[in-house]
Amino acid sequence: MSSILIVDDEEGMRKSLSILFQKEGHRIYQAENGEGALDQLSRNEIDLVITDLRMDGMDGLHLLGHMRGNKLSGVPVIVMTAYGTIDSAVEAMRIGASDYIAKPFEYDEILHRAKRAIEHAATNREIDRIMQIKSATREDFSMITGESAAMTSLKQQLGKLSATTFPVLITGETGTGKNLVAKAVHLNSPVAGGPFLSVNCASIPEQLLESEFFGHTKGAFSGAIMERKGLFEAAHGGTILLDEIGSLPKPLQAKLLGVLQDKVIRRIGSNNEVPVDTRVIAATNSDLAGAIRKGEFREDLFYRINVLPVHIPPLREHKEDIPLLAEHFLNKCKSDQGKRDIDGFVPEAMNKLYQHDYPGNVRELQNIICRAVALSDPPLILCEDLLDALPGTTCCTPCETEEPTPLDIKEWEKRIILQSIARHPNNLAEACKELKIGRTTLWRKMKQYKIELTD
Repeated sequence: MSSILIVDDEEGMRKSLSILFQKEGHRIYQAENGEGALDQLSRNEIDLVITDLRMDGMDGLHLLGHMRGNKLSGVPVIVMTAYGTIDSAVEAMRIGASDYIAKPFEYDEILHRAKRAIEHAATNREIDRIMQIKSATREDFSMITGESAAMTSLKQQLGKLSATTFPVLITGETGTGKNLVAKAVHLNSPVAGGPFLSVNCASIPEQLLESEFFGHTKGAFSGAIMERKGLFEAAHGGTILLDEIGSLPKPLQAKLLGVLQDKVIRRIGSNNEVPVDTRVIAATNSDLAGAIRKGEFREDLFYRINVLPVHIPPLREHKEDIPLLAEHFLNKCKSDQGKRDIDGFVPEAMNKLYQHDYPGNVRELQNIICRAVALSDPPLILCEDLLDALPGTTCCTPCETEEPTPLDIKEWEKRIILQSIARHPNNLAEACKELKIGRTTLWRKMKQYKIELTD
């Protein structure tokens, strides 16, 4: 079992918690303040610290600060707080506490929170171990298009979590590419050779979801004319993507939690348990924390699927990727539609694509490009080809003698940066605001295109 350090200046609290955890088989150490806790930590291998916030001498916050500033940063800490000091508990969470619990509390509750903190810390250590082993491996995320700082950071994060088979929770607005990211994680994971199956939890009637997940036996219900494997069983040795998991009904949430804990399923109509070794990736565009507060989503299930969280930024936060994405979708759409004689965009068309805010994100951009390919005449997509898809857009009328020319993406990007800087001399903040990119990104682009500021 685990080694737990209990820190409290009340001897009665230390003793009662010691007895409680010793009954569960844990090894217990005690300290009456922060100084004593640091001494115990220096002499013993501790798996969890449970500390009061208010103590004579070094209090819980200062103890936490000392631990997070040195090699003890990996030891989880649960802070105990009395009524009226919740703000201090929030501050403790901000500087690195794993959890907090308000006094008085039920013994079952602190046992549950301690178990969760120890398991989470063990998971993080395993991730670090796997990453050290795989540090020389170069993952391929070329299927995810984008070179912005946001997308580069995302790919780096995916490279780390793909090396494991722990559950992943992908969050992001509709149309940001959650399914694509899930597929990329699978293809770069240790189970890449296994199947990748996806189910949209919002698109299947509630009464059919359990059968879809876990399968059924012949005659288990009306219409079950033959035995059928569920998705978890079919994805054994691979990955299952549970899309829109926030829509999962509460009764099925409990059954899913059981599968994640025990790694076995039971088909409807059968008493036999079937072992499954399936990596779970969940995706949602909803606020699961809010759903937990409303009682619509199980907190314990959330912690089970949120081992490795990933957030995909909306397109409006990395608009510098629009030219690359537009070119990628152009090549895909013209191939799908057999219109290989479309060579590219005129600069004004790209300007219009760049100015749009894309409430539908990358999926909306793809639809706009495919529509333009279908409606345009070779060899170029003009601004006029985008009007129906971009409400409120107007286009300049070219001179009669002016021939449309194909767009060079890099030349276009350099040009709009130069134009924005010229419109806002000595005010890069306004240029960034107009271009809808961060200052770091602007400096990187200026260096790339050898753009220098003039006095």
